[in-house]
Formats: sequence, structure tokens, C-alpha cells
Amino acid sequence: MNTMKLPKAIAVLAAAVLLCAGCSDKAVPTVNSTDSTAGTTQVSESQNTPENNTEAKSIEALYQEIQQTVSLQSPQCMDDDFIANYYGIDAAMLEEHVFSMSEDAAQAETIVIMKAKDAGDVTTLKECLQTVVDEKKNEMENYIPEQFAIVEKSKVQTKDNYVWLVISENADAITNIIEGSLF
Repeated sequence: MNTMKLPKAIAVLAAAVLLCAGCSDKAVPTVNSTDSTAGTTQVSESQNTPENNTEAKSIEALYQEIQQTVSLQSPQCMDDDFIANYYGIDAAMLEEHVFSMSEDAAQAETIVIMKAKDAGDVTTLKECLQTVVDEKKNEMENYIPEQFAIVEKSKVQTKDNYVWLVISENADAITNIIEGSLF
């Protein structure tokens, strides 16, 4: 009798997860963590206390805040293979990251936030993100001038082990969210 309840419970749980995932009109971010703890997120007790509000948010939480605050243009999170093949970014260098680009080829919108495992890799990551900017400029320059102007205003930024790039009409608002979480 107990063996019959377990599959039903699993089926109900799976259905609930699928239902909840379908309730959102926003894309669910795929934030990758290359930590060796099998993808688990660990939060220490000290991070949850009110007196430690200066702790940086996880990149996943930061990206979710961006999605809830700013209207993004059909965002799609790219996987590790994509960022390695197209931009030379080795995910093994990253503690966590999100690499979101608009699915619409006519939109330049790109949000990339990465945390390097080693501070020595920040310069390399910054150069890789500059490649993203340069490629977006080349794509948009002669075809979509208003998107080219948005790309041209963007810049790769760093703080400690964090490297980020925001290409968006809402770049100021997105950058304020990122900097508010990291500073």
C-alpha cells in the first residue's frame, strides 16, 4: 500500500512544479553554478541576518530582481556551451553566472553577470565581454541604427570578482540594481 502512495506523491509534486513554472509570463533564468557541491546553493547563517545587509546577492537573485523590476525584450539564458563556443568564456572559471540575450535578433539586449572564482580571471572575462559588445556593434551598425546606439552606450564593468555587461534601453535601471547589490 505504501509503495502505491510514493509514485502518486511524486506525480503530484511533479505536476505542481510544472504548473508553477507555467504560471509566470517571464522566462525563468538559467543561472549556472559550477560549484562542486552538485549545484546546491549554500547560504550561511551570517548572510541571513539583518545586520549583514551588505552581503552581495547571488547572481540568480540579482537577475530575478532585474526581471521583476525592468521589462526585458524576450530574454533567453544561454548555456555554458554557447558562451564557451561563441565568446570563449570557460564556465569552469566562474563561481556563478547568468548570460541572457534577447531571442529577437532585432534586439541587442544582453545582460551578463559573472562572478569569477579567481580574481586573476577578471581581466580575461572583461575582454571576453568586450568581444560581445564588439560583435553586437557589428551586427547592428548598418542594419538597426537605434539598437546600435544602445550597444554603443554599453560598457563592461567590474567590481572585485564580478564582471558584468548591460546592453539595454533600460541599462541605467539594470546597472543600478546590479551596483546596489554589489556595493
